[in-house]
Amino acid sequence: MRTRIFLYLVLCTILIFSLAPLIAFLQAAFFGLSEAESKTEAIKTFLDFFKRIPESTIAKSLWFTLKQSIASTALAIGLGLPGAWLTARFRFPGRKALLSLAAIPFCFPPILIILAFISYYGKEGLLSTAFSLIFGSRGEYRGILYSFWGLVIVHAFYNFPIVVHQISALLLRIPNTPLEAARTLGAKKLKAFRTGILPWIMPGIGQSAGLIFLYCFFSFTTVLVFGGRAGTTLEVEIYQALRYRSNLALAAVFSVIESACALLGIWMLTRIKGKTYRTVRDFGAARKLVKPKGKQWFLIVLYQIFIIVFFIGPLFSIVIEAFRVPASLNSPDKFGFDNFKRLLTGFQAPLTGAILSTLKLSGIAALLATFIGIIACFSIFFAQRGEKKSNIVAMMMDLLQWLPMAVSPAVIAYGWLFISANHLATSALIAAQALIAWPFVSRTVGASLRAIDSRMHEAAKTLGASPIKAFITIELRTILPSVAAAAAFAFSITAGDVNVPLMLGMSEIETLPLILYRLTAAYRFNEACAAGLVLGLMTGIVFMLKEKVIDVA
Repeated sequence: MRTRIFLYLVLCTILIFSLAPLIAFLQAAFFGLSEAESKTEAIKTFLDFFKRIPESTIAKSLWFTLKQSIASTALAIGLGLPGAWLTARFRFPGRKALLSLAAIPFCFPPILIILAFISYYGKEGLLSTAFSLIFGSRGEYRGILYSFWGLVIVHAFYNFPIVVHQISALLLRIPNTPLEAARTLGAKKLKAFRTGILPWIMPGIGQSAGLIFLYCFFSFTTVLVFGGRAGTTLEVEIYQALRYRSNLALAAVFSVIESACALLGIWMLTRIKGKTYRTVRDFGAARKLVKPKGKQWFLIVLYQIFIIVFFIGPLFSIVIEAFRVPASLNSPDKFGFDNFKRLLTGFQAPLTGAILSTLKLSGIAALLATFIGIIACFSIFFAQRGEKKSNIVAMMMDLLQWLPMAVSPAVIAYGWLFISANHLATSALIAAQALIAWPFVSRTVGASLRAIDSRMHEAAKTLGASPIKAFITIELRTILPSVAAAAAFAFSITAGDVNVPLMLGMSEIETLPLILYRLTAAYRFNEACAAGLVLGLMTGIVFMLKEKVIDVA
């Protein structure tokens, strides 16, 4: 009985934390149109306003959002599937490095990837320089970044490692038996793959596609930088309605449409996810890797060269541009620490303050997200272990974990801004980033908890251990690496987030992502690369500390 009461208290606390900013925003949007109006008059005013919203604007933004998300997802799947197949079948140098790229979408902030692509694919970038040496003057290279396909390419290259990692893990579980059976019955290679392998990996492809689609659907900074000429997404429309028009009602309308589409995508994703788990469970142990032969080596080398040139190249360009000092009237290009010096000691030197602000605000947000996520995953775990799987607490907690993925970060940020005392942007920033990050912690740690064999816990109790001691020695010790990994990812998500501080229009406090965005917008790319390198090192150090914790565990 006490356990049940505790679980309900945890559910209510997290429910309040997750829904409070949404309620505050909707209340301000729907009933706060005029303080002098009554609620009835406010509703009437809102309905009149709703009738005046241009349907063409909504339809155009929704169509562009869906179009770029679908195109980005399709290209990411196309780029990732060959890598997944190669890493699941063969043992070759660089295989682990290719799989480790899956951490990039989580530990590299989007603003850093944007800067990397500008430095590499832009008119003055490294690839442009190479093209000018091959095809002629630099002016002949127009580039594709600031267009629809430029936006799609950035999204696809940022997210394709997810496909490589997830589909590779699935392919490792599938034996050659279905493929060999199809070949024995006379099927050619393509048909044998289509009938013997493809049906088993389709749920995994659907899950990866759904996850990437949601990331692209809610993409904000990338669209703001690269998609301006091609069109705007619902998220950008929400930002413009809040920051430039101060129109909460219009932002609420766009947000409701966006959330409805996202909830539909999440519902489909959860259905596909169950099929993927059954596929992995049914096949059991992973298959053994083989050494490639003949043409297989050619395909592996070709794929690695492609990834190095078009994906690793942009990341490497940040390091080069951070130390390259552009030519001035009196001196040519040179390499040195001048970009860092300007950010540290020059006029309006913001770097030191931004580092301290990022560590402070993101550190607090990450700790809060880790604490809430751990409490939530343990509540789900105990509810499912003690009751039926249909327990209301477990179901509600599982639904809450999807909430931040279905709601605009702008709505969450402004909602917390309305709630916070004196409308402090820093308090709203911490709360909003924690709300966005805690479901990731909960799902990461929860997956580790569910993988524990319950018989180990029962065996410890049979040997005389108390329930608390059994929990500490079995469950807690097992999930420690997952907690460390989840905390590191939470810090990376919060430290690299530019959406929330940009939405809040923070001016009194600078963070590293904000500096990156402002330097990039001012075309000070070399200084932006220097600040980006600092941000990358910061998140990298956190992940190194995470690995130390895992080694100790």
